[in-house]
Parts: sequence; structure tokens; C-alpha cells
Amino acid sequence: MKQIKLIPEKPFHNYVDIVVADFPSGLQKPHRKRCKVTIEFAQYDVEQIKDPYPNINEAMKYYKQRLYDIVKVHIADDWQCVEGYEDVLSIVRKSVSRYY
Repeated sequence: MKQIKLIPEKPFHNYVDIVVADFPSGLQKPHRKRCKVTIEFAQYDVEQIKDPYPNINEAMKYYKQRLYDIVKVHIADDWQCVEGYEDVLSIVRKSVSRYY
């Protein structure tokens, strides 16, 4: 299982870009940027998930799983976040809660 770090960039009102970094030489060495993913949470995007995810907690489970799946595709392996997951989810929660 690959250990990664999620580094959110400055969020905009409808999305946030997230740098996905790993540690090829161990956690003590500098991280290496693997890819960048975007999580979108514009009103239109949130309205589309409101039916299957009727409250903010269910929506956050959706966003967390979606982020996991997207990163897994990009790094082609299961992964564990060692830093930054909560920072990213906090940004998403703050923005998505406007529409719930």
C-alpha cells in the first residue's frame, strides 16, 4: 500500500486542486509529486448528488470515496494518506455545506 500526501492548493468557490505526492525513498525524504486532481463542488455538481446523498454527512462520504478512487486510478495502487486528507475534506465540507 502506497503512502501519500494530499496538498490542497488555494480553493476557489467551485473547486479545489489537490497535489498528490508520494514518498519513494521513505517518509523522512522529500515527497515527489505524482499527479494533481480536482474536486468540484459548484452548485450544479452538488445538486446532482443530492438525491442519492440527501445530507451533508452522506455527501462527504461520497466525496471521500470519490477522491480515494480517483487517486487510486492515477497511482495504480491502493493508498493510505499520511498527511492532508482532513485539510482537503475540510475545504470540501465548507463549500458543499452551502447547498445543504
